[in-house]
Amino acid sequence: MSAIVAALSSSAAGASESSEPPVLVMYEKVGMSGKQVTFNGPVADIDVRYPFHSTTIKSGRWEICTRNDFKGACMDVDAGTEIVSLKKEFGFFARVRSLRPIEEAAPAAALAEAPTQPEIISAPVIAAAASADDAPVQPVASAEAVLRGHSAHFFKTPMFNGKAIDAGDKGAAKDFCREAGFDEVEFADSVLSEGRRVVGDLLCTDPLVSP
Repeated sequence: MSAIVAALSSSAAGASESSEPPVLVMYEKVGMSGKQVTFNGPVADIDVRYPFHSTTIKSGRWEICTRNDFKGACMDVDAGTEIVSLKKEFGFFARVRSLRPIEEAAPAAALAEAPTQPEIISAPVIAAAASADDAPVQPVASAEAVLRGHSAHFFKTPMFNGKAIDAGDKGAAKDFCREAGFDEVEFADSVLSEGRRVVGDLLCTDPLVSP
């Protein structure tokens, strides 16, 4: 997969030389770590294959939304803001899909004609996965009985990429919690599913606050 090339919006080009252009950096993992994607203009449909888990607002004021065309749940954030876990702000199943500098907010129809694209600034350049095993693991939980608190999250039958977690793999439950933005496994039990033991109830605690 080739790197995505960024283009400055025309409105930013017309801004005064003394004003600092808006810049926002999204990160692949919680705590501002992993691959980085830098945005300097509005993007109505973010085309990056992995979800963002944290962000830093370098300059300007931004609107971040969970649906395309700046819809869904949206958040306004100012320069200097760091969000260590976007899923704690928007919910575990949400994903940032559009964003824009508030000063440069434009109608969605105009953005569709000439969308600004983000720039991959981290090295090495992202390459397509050689196989399904190489693809990044994404935590998913059953839609039933998911309970979220300030410093803990309960999951019923959590899954990695559509597969229930093997109860015999002692590190898998903690890996799931870390992908979800938590550092510890407070409680985990097992259930029998299709002839094998898998993690049934999982309680993750201690939010990650640094990479």
